[in-house]
Amino acid sequence: MPLLFLESSQDDPISKQKGLATPLTRSTNPGSDTKLNKVASNGIERPGLEHAPTSNSIGSGMNRLGPVTTNENEGKILYPFRVKHLGHEVYTLFATSAQSRQDWCDRIIEAKTRHAKALHAQNAEPFKLRVMADSAFAYDSISGVGKYMGGVHIRGTPLDRAIREVEMTFGPGRGPPPISRAGVYCATGFSAFGKNMVAVGTDVGVCVAEASDQRGWTKV
Repeated sequence: MPLLFLESSQDDPISKQKGLATPLTRSTNPGSDTKLNKVASNGIERPGLEHAPTSNSIGSGMNRLGPVTTNENEGKILYPFRVKHLGHEVYTLFATSAQSRQDWCDRIIEAKTRHAKALHAQNAEPFKLRVMADSAFAYDSISGVGKYMGGVHIRGTPLDRAIREVEMTFGPGRGPPPISRAGVYCATGFSAFGKNMVAVGTDVGVCVAEASDQRGWTKV
């Protein structure tokens, strides 16, 4: 469970046509990944689900279709969501209805939330995370360097608590402008002048800061 991540839960539905998956235009906004609406269970232990390798699931060159509103397409429309197990590839699963997909995603989130809560209560977490920099390093969206497909947020995890600690100190808003937009590849801790320091290596040089100051970064 600690290695299972829900990468997405609101991907556009697709049309199943002789083994091909064609993207459909989403007719309504189903809501945000970070706050999923709860739905009643349909009483089925394993809601309708199909699966296929992610690389073959959705072709980039396929045409988008209009919203489906007739019953003749029932059973031909699939609702994808993506899961990842760390150390392995991302898998795309297909539910046969929007509610089945919601059920699967809700159960994954609930299981991960319970697991995170149990580890924290037992002081059994393998790592305690701390934010080193909340705004000093950024990437230009046009470059795609360091692009991260965020995934669905899980409350109570070490990452969630680390972010909350920073927000308690600085507030939830955007911090000062970044000092570097280059790719970040390594980091290390060291001591200097009686202080605990952190150095971060990037494509264009090294940045340092005191370990306790998330916004005290400078280029060296």
